[in-house]
Amino acid sequence: MLYSPIFAVGICLSGNCHNLTIQRFTYRYQMHRISKLPFSFRTALLLIVPVAAGLLAACTPENNQSTFGTAGPVASDQADLFIFIFWIAAVVFILVEGAIIYAAIRYRRRSNSDKLPYQTHGNDKLEITWTIIPVLILLVIAIPTLTDIWEQQNGAPTDRGEVLNVEAIGHQWWFEFRYPDHEVITANELHIPVNRPVGFKLESEDVIHSFWVPKIAGKVDMVPLNDNYLWMMGDEVGEYYGQCAEFCGIAHAHMRFRVFVHTEEDFNAWISGMHTASDPPTAGSAEASGKSLFAGNCSSCHTVDSTAPGSYAQEISSQQARWNGWVSDIENSGIVSAPNLTHFGTRSTLAAGIKDLNHESLVEWITDPSTIKIGTRMQDHAAVYNTADGKAKLTDAEISDIATYLLSLKPGSGSTDQAMDMSSGKDVDAVELFTTNCSACHSTGDDKIVGPGLAGIGERAGNSVAGLSADEYLEQSLREPDAFIVDGFTPGLMPNWDKLGDDSIDALITYLKTLE
Repeated sequence: MLYSPIFAVGICLSGNCHNLTIQRFTYRYQMHRISKLPFSFRTALLLIVPVAAGLLAACTPENNQSTFGTAGPVASDQADLFIFIFWIAAVVFILVEGAIIYAAIRYRRRSNSDKLPYQTHGNDKLEITWTIIPVLILLVIAIPTLTDIWEQQNGAPTDRGEVLNVEAIGHQWWFEFRYPDHEVITANELHIPVNRPVGFKLESEDVIHSFWVPKIAGKVDMVPLNDNYLWMMGDEVGEYYGQCAEFCGIAHAHMRFRVFVHTEEDFNAWISGMHTASDPPTAGSAEASGKSLFAGNCSSCHTVDSTAPGSYAQEISSQQARWNGWVSDIENSGIVSAPNLTHFGTRSTLAAGIKDLNHESLVEWITDPSTIKIGTRMQDHAAVYNTADGKAKLTDAEISDIATYLLSLKPGSGSTDQAMDMSSGKDVDAVELFTTNCSACHSTGDDKIVGPGLAGIGERAGNSVAGLSADEYLEQSLREPDAFIVDGFTPGLMPNWDKLGDDSIDALITYLKTLE
């Protein structure tokens, strides 16, 4: 057993030591044992310093998530404050540790003397001095710290340009971004203009998250039912990395996002593009097939067409309804809050910034999301993954078509929601209409998916609301879906289908009345 001076002191304190002989013996014995350590171990100790230096050398401001190499005034002020405090701490460390080392060497026990050092029981001047000095140091640190906190908490400065307002909402495990002044909703990729302040309202739908863009701004928590605020500004055009910085569950490490700082012109072009519908796919193409497959398997949770007037408010309502539906039956819910996929094909990343977006990675994601991001709720709740191995119950060709369709979602040649406008002409395929717009939530039989099964709806519709015929009730359900909610189902989830046009709605009503 290797005894130590602490052990020897313990013997003395217990009353078993009658003189200092045991302490001296123990100390000398320990030093003797250390000198006999193997050469390899001593070599390893000597390597600690260069290895540590090498690790420190790997810390570079060029790293995507480094808090150095800043690209915005908020991050720059915070980095300057850190450096200022660091050098004060370094001076204090050197002085204190230097005094300790000096005292340990200067007043060490001599081998030729057993004389105890002079015993003192306090020095008022010294105690006052080392109380005042830390107070002064803390005051020096507090002034710039409080100044920075005040500037951050005071909100986005209006003297640096028009403030862009953004609502950032944390979900397990992805970020939703809303631009209320522009009525734009997107997910996992934040777009802001250069040299313009951006004010954030930070919210959380479920647990505590934390919003952090290291090179542009420090982190602020996103707390359920308690909104926080943050402002930042990017002063260099480029792409930056964001990350949830508060442990929030199994996929916390994979809860990332990207920030794209654009020129004012490019930012305005992006906003305009988000209000421009994608061109409709060519009949018989992979995109057309993928659109139908997506509508039938994915559209109950994902929106792909938030471009038309009114779609912004509808998406907010739908997201809340999805959340309410999931919370009401967490184990069995077939619906959950999910990222808005409007113009998904313009994005650069997949699965909240984990992988580059391309056809291959998207096919992998749709087939088996957990191979890319463990814990995704999509695989736990979407009916298409209700299989023995948890993989999508679609063929490889069908998955490829869905990926092709999603990658085709980009601003088209029109100005508004032309892809969904089917009001012109009488030749409307009602079955295609139902498959594309309704089948993700409603079965044509008795099975409940998200909404009720529609078997026999024509007969039931005539008896649902007093004073309304079957046709009137079905039309009301399509144009004003929250006017009457079937017991046991969530309000606010079904969108308003006015945009289909009169001819399409009439055709859909006729088809629904044929379901038995």
